[in-house]
Amino acid sequence: MLYIASALTPTPIINSIKIPGFTGPNANSLIVAKPDKIELWDVNQRGLEYQAALELWGNIVSIEQVEVEGARPHLLVLTAPPSAHLLLVTFSPSPKPALIITSSIHLTPPTPTLRQAEFFSSVVACGNVALVSLWIGVLSCIEMELEKDKDAKKRRASAIDMEIDERKRLQFRDNFNINIREHNLLHLSFLPVPSTPSGPLISFLWLSATSDLQLQIRTLSTASHAFNDLSKIVDVVTPLSTNVNLTEETNFNHIPFSCPAARRVLPIPSTSSTRDGDYSLMVIGDEHTVLYNLGVVQQSPKALRRLSIISGPNTSPRASARRSPQNEMVNTVNKRRKSSMNSKGTGGADLTNERWELKPVWRVRQGFGTVLAASLLESHGTGASAIIGDECGRLTVVRWEFEKNQGILEGATGQNGTVKVKKVEMGVASPPSSLTYLDSSHVFLSSAAGDSSLIALKPPSPNTAQPPISPSSASDARAVPRKGKGRAREDAEEGSWTVILEDDGNEWRGDVDIKERWMNVAPVKDFCAVPEEGGGLSHLVISSGASNTNSLRVVRSGVGLELVSTIQGVGGIEKSWSLVDSSGAPRLLLSTTTSTLLLEIEPEISLIETAQQIADSPTIAAGILPGADILIQVTSKGVGLWSDVISGLSAGSIDLDKESEIVAAQVYESLIVIAKTGGEVNLLDATANGLSLIASLNVATEISSIAIINSPNLPSPIISIGTWSNDILLYTIAQIQSGSAALTTLKEAFFATSLYLKPSVSPTTSTSGVQLLAGLSDGSLIMYDLEPSGPDGEVIVKSRKVTSLGNRPLKINPTIGPNVSGDKVVGVALTERMSVIFESGERIDTSSVSRKDVICATSLDTPTHGEVLVLANSDEITLVKINSLKKLSISTLDLGDRSATKIIAYNEDLVVDGVVVRTMDAQNGEVLQMSSLELRDSVSLNPLAEMQLKEREEVTALKSLMLNGKQYLVVGTAILPSDEEDEDVEDSYTNVKEGRLLLIDIIKSDSNKEQNVKYTNEETKHELKVIVEKTTEGPVYDLEVIHGFLAVAAGSKLTINRLSPSPQPNLVETSSFTSAFLASHLIVIPASNTSSNVTPEDRLVLGDGLRSIIVLSIDEGDGNIYDDTRDLATHTVNTMGRVRDNGEGVIIGDGHNNILTFRLNEGIETAATFGLHEEIIKFESGSLAPPSSSSEILRPDQLYMTATGRLGIIGELTKTSTKTLDDLQRNLDKYWKSPELSGSGIDWKEFRKGGSELVRRDMAGWIDGDFVQKFLDTSIFTSEESEKILKGSSVHEQIQKINVNGKKEPADRGDVVRILEAASGMH
Repeated sequence: MLYIASALTPTPIINSIKIPGFTGPNANSLIVAKPDKIELWDVNQRGLEYQAALELWGNIVSIEQVEVEGARPHLLVLTAPPSAHLLLVTFSPSPKPALIITSSIHLTPPTPTLRQAEFFSSVVACGNVALVSLWIGVLSCIEMELEKDKDAKKRRASAIDMEIDERKRLQFRDNFNINIREHNLLHLSFLPVPSTPSGPLISFLWLSATSDLQLQIRTLSTASHAFNDLSKIVDVVTPLSTNVNLTEETNFNHIPFSCPAARRVLPIPSTSSTRDGDYSLMVIGDEHTVLYNLGVVQQSPKALRRLSIISGPNTSPRASARRSPQNEMVNTVNKRRKSSMNSKGTGGADLTNERWELKPVWRVRQGFGTVLAASLLESHGTGASAIIGDECGRLTVVRWEFEKNQGILEGATGQNGTVKVKKVEMGVASPPSSLTYLDSSHVFLSSAAGDSSLIALKPPSPNTAQPPISPSSASDARAVPRKGKGRAREDAEEGSWTVILEDDGNEWRGDVDIKERWMNVAPVKDFCAVPEEGGGLSHLVISSGASNTNSLRVVRSGVGLELVSTIQGVGGIEKSWSLVDSSGAPRLLLSTTTSTLLLEIEPEISLIETAQQIADSPTIAAGILPGADILIQVTSKGVGLWSDVISGLSAGSIDLDKESEIVAAQVYESLIVIAKTGGEVNLLDATANGLSLIASLNVATEISSIAIINSPNLPSPIISIGTWSNDILLYTIAQIQSGSAALTTLKEAFFATSLYLKPSVSPTTSTSGVQLLAGLSDGSLIMYDLEPSGPDGEVIVKSRKVTSLGNRPLKINPTIGPNVSGDKVVGVALTERMSVIFESGERIDTSSVSRKDVICATSLDTPTHGEVLVLANSDEITLVKINSLKKLSISTLDLGDRSATKIIAYNEDLVVDGVVVRTMDAQNGEVLQMSSLELRDSVSLNPLAEMQLKEREEVTALKSLMLNGKQYLVVGTAILPSDEEDEDVEDSYTNVKEGRLLLIDIIKSDSNKEQNVKYTNEETKHELKVIVEKTTEGPVYDLEVIHGFLAVAAGSKLTINRLSPSPQPNLVETSSFTSAFLASHLIVIPASNTSSNVTPEDRLVLGDGLRSIIVLSIDEGDGNIYDDTRDLATHTVNTMGRVRDNGEGVIIGDGHNNILTFRLNEGIETAATFGLHEEIIKFESGSLAPPSSSSEILRPDQLYMTATGRLGIIGELTKTSTKTLDDLQRNLDKYWKSPELSGSGIDWKEFRKGGSELVRRDMAGWIDGDFVQKFLDTSIFTSEESEKILKGSSVHEQIQKINVNGKKEPADRGDVVRILEAASGMH
């Protein structure tokens, strides 16, 4: 069985909303929606303060605020199919601040085969009514109501002595579907204006059956379950005329109020209308923004008989174009789809002598770029201002003001009045998914394509107006016409407004000040695992972002450190201790191979001159005697107490004879334990009057390490002794003093190089329990839970856990902090690299640090810097703060508009990426693109070399492969068709007819021999030398080597090629396979001979992008394909990798966002199914998690990333752990219902189902680590609830474990916790 865990959860923010009064009467709250989580932040003068979060079993599509009189503020949360739900969420301050679900509705399509909406999936609300768009041709209407009085009273009565909100909660009342004729709905919004007698007003923007972009206002009748037309339909491309002939060359700037490629409507509150009863809304396209006025127009009886639906003439492609963000911002192929129904009136509108009409008022041109978000900044009685952000991150503010006391003149002629419009180019940030105005010119910009940020808008000063940037060509048909100086009027029909564009002819430029950034690694395009020297995985490099926010992210498993101070000139340090006396002044005692130093840290760093007796010998152990400012120093020749370190005044000492030597020691408060050569151990007690011997023993073998602990909860101090014969001996002092023969001996495969005893935090022991941390000579960290509860007073071992932190002997340096976000650092472990040991909840955990030069470490609490770690290397001492103990640390290299579409690790020193530079001219919309191949340093990511590719060529495959005993970089490309040949299939290589295969040798060079190579590193120059170039039919999708032959998947064909070295290097095709629909992925499954999987030879697995997998056998001698086995299912392989699941197998991410595995025995056997519901970008062999105990628990060997930034780890569970975790997962699903999710109706098992929307498949063969790890969270489960989960409701539901004899027996909490903690390193 396989275990799946999330090391990094999705990071994009898909929406944000500011809600006043959500957490309190005077509070302002920011609600942030991530794909699987809702976060609540309070907005105050200090910035944003975190309050609570709600994790959901579903993918969030949209959120919306709900305001109903008499109810507390609520939030609507819409999750995506296949487990689509609409949730009502509110805030509960007690018993702890939390977001809770008050009601939910499961949303299903009217017919199972109904397709999901392509352009607009969201929820919008007005009062107690919400509309949901998820499927084509239908809207779900949901009504809400206040909770019943008796339910509210019952809930308040249960909240004794807690703060009570007298306002009621909301719940769903009714749900019905309304069919609509608009199959290509682009946008839907309620107008924030008073409802009419027919119901609330709603704006519809859609693409019609004749490819017209149409806008209409309708009312919603909940009584008749229907929409009623309120206004006539307006074609937003030609709003004032229906006889315009649109062609490819049409200049839309010359068409009055034209808004081509309109995708969004921003309603304006009624307070900003031109007059009472008139309302405004902004229609936003990819180049223009138009303000429309909705008002009542008197109709003649003849006009009342005409309720025609306007259908314009043929349109140009751009008039109805779907202007999506840049191709890389989406990862699926979306084709424009025509409406399947002709446009018909819905009817139902009253035929009175009044008719509502939409009329354009003004238009501004913000420049080319699909607008992704728009929001009001402020509105008032005579105007408003709004901010819009496009796919290139450009932010534009538009402000307009109607002249006072100028309403609409009701005559047939004359002007309606004057409106002043001002457009300000604010600057560039990330492409926004939402723009939320907070206060005082501060805006929260959420992004799904870059880092989200808190920004401050800085308005322009009068002298910042600049001449506009001219289009690239003066003859460009899209040039903006200018009329007069200082003002311009749109061509208009009668009754239009006089529009004054302030400072026409000049562009106002503001500024954007980024105050804070929220990291977002999505959208992920590719990633690679960089190996480290000697094997293992060093770090990951992720290619992410889009548009102007492309980046490379380096992900390491470890601790984030911040340098505080450096102490130079102190070298050769081997050991260190922090000393704090009654004055509170922090000091460091440092030991070299020959001497001892004492440093004062505050108020300034200085060396304290100590007496010769102290300084002339290296120190083995040290401490300060509690209650007295006396230094305890242990050297190889004795123990000394120093009451004055400067003069050398002694308070007592014990010296050894010449034949004896102290080899290990520890000071714990007033107790001193020393180990001498020959195995003699002495326990001493230090007082102000001197030293006294408490107990002694001889273990009759040489000692490698020793430790001691004492506390009021222990009946007697405990000593642990490590021997060179691989034993760890445990004694209590009472045992030694009484001469008890009872002894606890721990046998290990390697000897203990260091030991550390500390109070226990584990629930498997009593309050008198302790934990022993043992560092072994092979780099392993052993954690024992101990309790002195044996029948003869001996120490009992309750549990054991192993973590490998390296390969060299492990040295544990105890610390007393720092505390980081509720976790406490208790030690620093040093092998060939550094790790931090910390307490997290009820368990001990570790996290690595990207430093390999640390020799010793300790902790220090300073008045100036607070709690810091002191790290010493061979040359200096550094004081560092720990920013976070999270398992992953991420650093970013911003690339701007350079998009790395493919990336691989060539070796441990180099990474190679295929780059596409794509820019859009905001004036004429022209997109320029260049592609190249880059070579970078794998650690710093500094560029080393670059090779330009052909025009319209993109890298589609990259591999580092061995051919004829030599390593090559193999590159596959796609040569895109010209604009005339391209059939407008977005983000797809379907129309690509040609590609290239390049065999490249990366060599170091002293001179630039190739003109197409640009060197960027002057010290070590690299050359990308093309050895073989070959044209392919179709794009190259993947590459592999099997039996020394190069397998190339290009188009629908797989070819096997031999590299012929003479006379010129050339790739010769030996065989081919043409029975795939789309040859998209290749992997090699090596030969195996296990009991469960017998594969006599390597086999090549081909992933079909339209079907499933095909297993091919290749002849080792001639490269011929002689056998194939096919899975005929239509999974559509999106990505593929190797996996171990009871033998060698294949893992794929399919077209329905499931993870599937197959075992390859005699045939192809479907093994496991997991509904991830996120698009997987890539599988990569390796693991960022430390090797856990775990060969006996878990073997992590596969990484994956999703487009939303989830970084996951997959590993095979052993048989002993599979049974326990499978039982735990079953019982958790049955008995645990999260308080936050109690009203959601979302079931974990249902959510994790795989398959398609039509045919669902139960999850099988997986343990969901993110789910079962909740059992360790004591804030979720009480002891009674934990016991219920452990025992179930019957003996058959009792969680079982497999004992050493292979038999099943009941498991207790300690057994379950031990397995979960061993697996927790993957999270």
